[in-house]
Amino acid sequence: MATIVLTHSALGRTPGIDCIADSYRDRGHTVIAPDIYDGHTFTTAEAGLAHSCTVGFRTLVDRVTASSRDFDGPLVFAGLSLGAAISQQMGKNDERAAGVLLFHGGGFPAPTRWQSHVPLQVHFAVDDVWRDADNVDTLLASARDAGAAAEGFLYPGSSHLFSDPESEDFEPESAAVLRNRALSFLAEVDARTAGR
Repeated sequence: MATIVLTHSALGRTPGIDCIADSYRDRGHTVIAPDIYDGHTFTTAEAGLAHSCTVGFRTLVDRVTASSRDFDGPLVFAGLSLGAAISQQMGKNDERAAGVLLFHGGGFPAPTRWQSHVPLQVHFAVDDVWRDADNVDTLLASARDAGAAAEGFLYPGSSHLFSDPESEDFEPESAAVLRNRALSFLAEVDARTAGR
């Protein structure tokens, strides 16, 4: 089964992240869910993003790397919103990456390169104000140009963190579809990396 590094949104490591992590653990996967905000949580994206800017994106990426340093791989990097941007960075650069799942984020900044062995899924609500369609398309094209499988999925509505059961954005039907697609993705990663 996959080892998933699940990175939280700009709100911090909230109870919703624990619920999401447990939903994948219940299917037999190992999940690392680092608190890259060192205990800080926020009730608005604006406050959380301000904190992330204070800490610095590079430091947040370094904290994810540190949290997974004891794992040789293969690893699936997954993240919500801000965490998706970090997971995108890990998928682009970390040799242990075996797959990347971007929930409600990703595509900014769009990469100019991608690792050929790292498949990618991107999940957004179609009217999410945080979605930059051009950047997401560029990300998917970069992955495909490198030879990696890459899929983008759109869901009804404008809710941002619709897969987070503790968020006011939670949309149960869309969340269930997203989870099933992610589980299929993980099964494919498992099959491809068996024995690696």
